[in-house]
Amino acid sequence: MNKRTTTLLFSPVFILACIAICDIAFRYSRTQVHTAINEALREAERLHYDDRLNTFQTDTRLYVDPALKAYLLAPISNRKIKSYTLQTLEKKTTYVFQDSLPEATARKMLNEYLLDDILPADAEQINQLFQAQLAQRHISGMAGVFYIHTQTRTQTRAGILPTASAYRTPVYPLDLTHSLQLQGWTDYDFLTLLRYVPVACYGVLCLTLLIGGILLYLLHGKQQKKPAKGLYIDLTHQVLLIDGIQCAISRLDLQILHQLWKKNGECVDRKDIQATCWPQDAQADEKLEAHIQIIRKVLQDFPDYRIVTVKGRGYYLKCMSTTDSTPRPDSD
Repeated sequence: MNKRTTTLLFSPVFILACIAICDIAFRYSRTQVHTAINEALREAERLHYDDRLNTFQTDTRLYVDPALKAYLLAPISNRKIKSYTLQTLEKKTTYVFQDSLPEATARKMLNEYLLDDILPADAEQINQLFQAQLAQRHISGMAGVFYIHTQTRTQTRAGILPTASAYRTPVYPLDLTHSLQLQGWTDYDFLTLLRYVPVACYGVLCLTLLIGGILLYLLHGKQQKKPAKGLYIDLTHQVLLIDGIQCAISRLDLQILHQLWKKNGECVDRKDIQATCWPQDAQADEKLEAHIQIIRKVLQDFPDYRIVTVKGRGYYLKCMSTTDSTPRPDSD
C-alpha cells in the first residue's frame, strides 16, 4: 500500500473522528446550556417570589386579612402535606394538592395563588432577574419571558419576541391551580456553546489532532526540494527524476543506476554489481547486461546522461550536465 492510498484511507477516518468528537461535545454542551437556562428561570422566579413576600411583609399600604397575613408569613416545616386549611375572618377554605408535597413547595404554590390577588407577579421584574441569572451562568444572547394567566386568558411578554432559533424552557406552573404559568426563552450564541464544552472534549480533540499530525508526518516524511536540473534518486520511495522529469524504472534498475552514480563517473566493476544484485547466481552476467540495456532505454531521452561500457571491467555513468546530480542523503 503506497503513501497516496494510505493517505486517502486515513484522511476520511481522521476527519470523521474529529467530526464525531465535535458532535458529541456540542450535543453535551447544548444539553448543559438548556439545563442552565431552565435553572436561571426558576431562580429568577424564586427571587421575585421572595421579593414579593418581603414587600408584602414591609409595605404598610397593603391591607389584608390578619389571618391570611399570618399564614403567608408563617414558618415552614420539613413535613409533607396533601391539603391545607386556611381560616380567615370571612370563611374557612381547604386547599387540596394532587400529591403529597414538601411543605415548602406546597406553601409556595398556595402563596402564589393567594398573592395573585394581592401582589401579582411582574413579568418585567422576572425578566430582569432572568437576564442577571443568565449572565451569572455565562450565557450570552437575547432572552425574555412569558407570564401566562390561563383564567384571565392573558399572556404578558417581557423582552422582544423570541426568534425562531431560540430555546424555550418548559412551561412552569406557579400556583396550585396551574393557572399561573411562566416560560422563558433564550437565543444564545455560539460562544455560549463553546463555554459549556467540557475541558475533556477539548483535550480529546487536541490529542486527536496531534496524533493525526504525527501520522501524516510519518506517512509523508520531511518534504525535500527536488532539483529541477540533474539526477534525483530516491531508493526508499523508488523515485527517479531526471532534469525534473519523473521516469518509470524498476526497483532493481534504480538500484544499479544509483550504484553507478555513487562512483561519480568512475568505473564500477561488474562483479561488484553482480555481488550486490545477484549473489551466487550463475546467470548474473547475462542479467546485468539485460538490465543495463533497460537503464539505457530510460536514459535515451536525456542525452546528458549515458552509461558507458568499459570492456573487461564494468560500467560508469557519464553526466555531461553542468548541475550536480544529487540523490537523497538517506539513499546510500
